[in-house]
Amino acid sequence: SPFHRRANNHFFLNTRLLHFCDWVLRLSGNGTKCQKRVRVPPTLIETFTMKIDPARIEAHRGASSAFPENTMLAFEAAHRAGALSIETDMSLLADGSFAIFHDDRLGRTVSGDAMIGSLGAEDVRQLDAGAWRGAEFAGAMVPLLDDLLDWQETVGIRFNLEMKCHGTRQGEAASALAAHLAGCDLSALMVSSFDAAFLAAIRTTLPALPRALIAGTLPPDWRDLSETLDLEALHLDHETVTPQMVTDIHAAGMKCRVYTVNKAKDMTRMRDAGVDTMITDLPETFL
Repeated sequence: SPFHRRANNHFFLNTRLLHFCDWVLRLSGNGTKCQKRVRVPPTLIETFTMKIDPARIEAHRGASSAFPENTMLAFEAAHRAGALSIETDMSLLADGSFAIFHDDRLGRTVSGDAMIGSLGAEDVRQLDAGAWRGAEFAGAMVPLLDDLLDWQETVGIRFNLEMKCHGTRQGEAASALAAHLAGCDLSALMVSSFDAAFLAAIRTTLPALPRALIAGTLPPDWRDLSETLDLEALHLDHETVTPQMVTDIHAAGMKCRVYTVNKAKDMTRMRDAGVDTMITDLPETFL
């Protein structure tokens, strides 16, 4: 996907805005005096002029609107855009290491059809995670968790590590993650998951690591879950969240984060509702 960087602040315009700019140039005769009045949609102006406190923005799989998700290209772009925190996905490999990879099977972002959990670290290093987004990204690797932690140490960014158990190996994943994070600064890390069994296991193996339960909607038993799992936060689909939910979650001593917020109207609604963090594919737009 094409992108443009303003030299003064490393602000990346996403593909939709570039397409809009190209459209305006075509109407104006490639930059000559426009023969027609061009009306810019108000929602487009709002989206690309709205700015949010960086402490309340988290980059979803990096700057994943403009770059291949969960690659160092996307993470580095999010960091350049000013993101202080990045959400990413982890999958346990056959050898006990972790790939920064969302799906349970190859095929969407890399070629092949093997289950990710059947591969080892050396297998993963041979995968191309960039070509699916365009030839200019070909050769981008699937990072391993250790690669991510090494990079984090150099830039100081926070990571929300979403554990993808793919329905199995929760206890094994919790033990392996505790071993991988031994000696790390846990204040710059947290773990989140849809899988309550994994969160219960990681509470035992690495109790100091902050934990968040991910859910599409607020579970009816969320208060019991938060106590049982000793949760730091709930991560919810922004479309289901109301101001009263946020108030109740805060009253229970937890943070409320929401995913995946890419429109200005939704960003405004979540900000005004008091949501702590909005997770977005477009950190470069809102920072």
